[in-house]
Amino acid sequence: MLRTIWAAFVGILASVFFAVAVLCIAALRSTSQLIDGLIRLWARIVVKGAGIDLHAEGTELVDRQQRYILIANHSSYYDIPCIFAAIPQPIRFMAKVSLFKIPIFGWALGRAGFIPIDRKNRRTAVRSFEQAIERIRKGNTIVVFPEEGRSRTREMRPFQRGGYLLALRSGLPILPVAIDGTYDVFPAGATRVKPGRVTIRVGCAIETAGLTVRDKDRLLEESRAQILAMLGKAGS
Repeated sequence: MLRTIWAAFVGILASVFFAVAVLCIAALRSTSQLIDGLIRLWARIVVKGAGIDLHAEGTELVDRQQRYILIANHSSYYDIPCIFAAIPQPIRFMAKVSLFKIPIFGWALGRAGFIPIDRKNRRTAVRSFEQAIERIRKGNTIVVFPEEGRSRTREMRPFQRGGYLLALRSGLPILPVAIDGTYDVFPAGATRVKPGRVTIRVGCAIETAGLTVRDKDRLLEESRAQILAMLGKAGS
């Protein structure tokens, strides 16, 4: 219980402090590289506060000059800070619209270029898609959780196609990433944080240039197979 209280304290304090810092910097220049550095530092502090022993494998496969549509499995709130801390890219997420309504924190999300999405509203979902394209033009890697929500078990939920349409529209490579261990730290529905090892594994980029919408299912299956293999669940 003490670890959970400490993790919550660190998470809230760090989020407020860095949100204010991001708002101040974004007021001067919303595309400042300082924002990416602050986000990464916030993530590392949150990860440490939860007692996560974070490891990364395959990051040498990430071209720092290239931008990607990063496709990952999703089972915990800690997936997001772990990705920020481990992947050397200027990353932005498509996040639930409710998060943007939180004072200070939500304002900072908006100013930093994160993308609100309401999957229940098709019209706003289309707008979010266009905002993601705009962030890509500004030089960001976009993270998509194709399960569209945290898995409640150790098994991945079915992948949805939205992220693959975004990759095809942008022409960016898909970068499969497996997040292994956050389910044991803080799964969906949990009330306690348990310290543990988390490993971020980076797969082989999948090119999308020159492909069409007809290729989306193949891209989905190929990226899902890579993630399953990195999780040691090939054939599931």
